[in-house]
Amino acid sequence: MALWRQLRPDVSRETLRVCYGIAGHTSPQIVPEEVFVSEIEPVLNRYDICRFLGNKNFYDRWLPGGRFPEVLLHNIDGEFYDREYHVLDPTRVGAVIDGADFPLVMKPSMGSGGRGVLFPESREALRAAMVRQTNFVVQRKLRQHEFFRRFQDHGLNTMRVNTYKSVTNNEIHILNTALRMGRAGSLDNETQGGIVRFVRADGALNRYAVDKYGAKYSRHPDTGFDFEAHDVVPRFEELKGLVREMAQQVYLARVVGFDVCLDAEGRWRFIEVNINGHTIRFAQYAGEPFFGPFTDEVIRYCRENPPFR
Repeated sequence: MALWRQLRPDVSRETLRVCYGIAGHTSPQIVPEEVFVSEIEPVLNRYDICRFLGNKNFYDRWLPGGRFPEVLLHNIDGEFYDREYHVLDPTRVGAVIDGADFPLVMKPSMGSGGRGVLFPESREALRAAMVRQTNFVVQRKLRQHEFFRRFQDHGLNTMRVNTYKSVTNNEIHILNTALRMGRAGSLDNETQGGIVRFVRADGALNRYAVDKYGAKYSRHPDTGFDFEAHDVVPRFEELKGLVREMAQQVYLARVVGFDVCLDAEGRWRFIEVNINGHTIRFAQYAGEPFFGPFTDEVIRYCRENPPFR
């Protein structure tokens, strides 16, 4: 653990043990969970203001191009806006709802982690939900590509793509990628019961999935889909290129996690932009260090630029 004691003297071996127990192999570059939380993320993403970039209500403002699901309504601190951010009075809000095709997706605009996401099936259900909440978006529901529907079709199965903006030259790198799947009616968020398959650099999916606690699955527990099959994510190079382009437009944060899905028409659609509270387990449970070849430069930078205390 000498590598990580450069940042913190009391480093536990627990992360290394867990990752070895799951993957059957490991590396000294595996990042201890406590070091990432206390010594790395607060340095690489040190500005509290960058949390604003994770607000779903403003994705189309600062990341234009129609890559996100189409928004019908924004609710920002209790005020309603249309997709072009024009203020709506109650009559016009009602007109938008009356003209919508259901089901829709309604989700909190900040930090949901899958919590509070609703799928209103009717105008009445949407109106009832909106009475109880503020700061949310109402979007058209996407239909996912057949490749991803095979795993389970309760909700979207999304790709989490983690990027790193180098501290040496600001070049954007893809750190790692994972496929997140729902289970037992949950969304694909790991904290809500979802499971994850790591994706290799060539787009090949790992032959097992894991849950938050490290339990391994050779098949999807709901559908029985066999993870031993040699699956390769379609249009994977295109995905990586799009994510790099998107990451170039994220400022004040060097580690960003993008949640992306492939829709039924074969178009990659961005779902969320994750700025803080990153999960490093997806790669490390597959025995792959989160920062890979950039580990040493990250350690050096964090040692020379300690987090605010």
